Amino acid sequence: MTVVVLNPESATVVFVDEHAREINREIVTRLNVDLTTHADIPLATSSRLTANESLSFAGFQLFGAGFVLEESEGLRLLKSSASHAGVVRPYRNGRDLATRPRRSFVIDFGLRSESQSREFPMLFDLVRTRVKPERDANRRPSLATSWWRFGYPRGELRRALVGLHRYIATVETSKHRYFTFLDAGIAPDNMLTVFATDDASMLGMLSSTIHIVWALAAGGRLGVGNDPRYQKTLSFDPFPFPDPPAALRAKIAAVAESLDAHRKSAIDRDVRVTMTGMYNVVTKLRSGAVLTPKERTIHELAACGVLRDMHDELDALVAEAYGWPWPMTDAEILDRLVALHDVRVEEEKQGIVRWLRPEFQVPGQSVVAIPAELSLESATETADGVAAEPVPWPAEAVEQIGAIKRLVAAASLSVDDATKHFAGAKREIVNRHLETLAILGEVRVVAEGRYEAATVG
Repeated sequence: MTVVVLNPESATVVFVDEHAREINREIVTRLNVDLTTHADIPLATSSRLTANESLSFAGFQLFGAGFVLEESEGLRLLKSSASHAGVVRPYRNGRDLATRPRRSFVIDFGLRSESQSREFPMLFDLVRTRVKPERDANRRPSLATSWWRFGYPRGELRRALVGLHRYIATVETSKHRYFTFLDAGIAPDNMLTVFATDDASMLGMLSSTIHIVWALAAGGRLGVGNDPRYQKTLSFDPFPFPDPPAALRAKIAAVAESLDAHRKSAIDRDVRVTMTGMYNVVTKLRSGAVLTPKERTIHELAACGVLRDMHDELDALVAEAYGWPWPMTDAEILDRLVALHDVRVEEEKQGIVRWLRPEFQVPGQSVVAIPAELSLESATETADGVAAEPVPWPAEAVEQIGAIKRLVAAASLSVDDATKHFAGAKREIVNRHLETLAILGEVRVVAEGRYEAATVG
């Protein structure tokens, strides 16, 4: 039961047993909507950090089981033509991360036009046979008209992964929160949250107890098991990462690499070992609970004591990166993170941004050239640089702004030009984003209501 008073000087939390008998009472300075007494996480998560933008995405949403290939068929298609290597890709979903991967493949035409996709006749015909009938029956026009593409092909994710040899992924809904590296050639399912960085120190920071405590407090829960859900807009975008010196960052990276290799090796060694099984054992080792016979087997096969030690070492290093004592309670961690988040928000208002991947994120920095098949823009463009065939409109506002900024960088255009470039975009939203970019100095208004990229430096 909750009794609410507006802006009280203090709050009282009463704990009762199953018979409604009071067993404890605490006077606290604040009480959150979920009856926790730590810092206000929902308020903090409402303010994203610029430093984290354009790095976290949901994976590809196929809208067509016919895109997926069994291992034998995928290998056969890859062997049949060298050109298939860029389209037939390994495919991973949440189950693949939790256990030994199924080694399935997916036909991924990326953002290619229909005519470009026809250049792979064998693959195009498979998708037309297996996917098009399902898409034709779908009520959403965009799914029927672009049936050879994934329903959500994630142009922004593709752009962010260009030039990387690997990226970080986590399962969106999972009993235990773990992060792992995947090869850049692997196509991630939409139930994976992807982080466009190959930096092992980032893997270490994400894998630390400090980040996981935040993710548990910020994210929701889902499913029959009421498992925690990693919501990137709440768990990643507002999270204040530490900014350690190079030597400490290298130590975090080294432990994270060892951690990732240890778990993958254990899963490869024995089919009985899974991520859930390993972390069930680690949890019991920490609590001192007795292991079941099955858990003892996993403990021996996966050296879960070593896994626990690696996490302990990682936690201490990440706490050192923040300049904080260790260990701390969850409430202490959240209090410190919210306070740091608020400091970072104020820093960014002053133009101080602690970019996580500056060579990609910072406007005006040189980036790797984007292959046509992975570009947000279609390869078939008109003379003024606007795509002849609309490309998908990103779901997230930050991704929308980034897409518009890159579009303006390619050519001067009007609000209507930009709106027509994206399938599903609303003119008023596009206009608002262009006005925002103009205020930030990223674009400027020129004659006849057109926008062009602002001159750098």
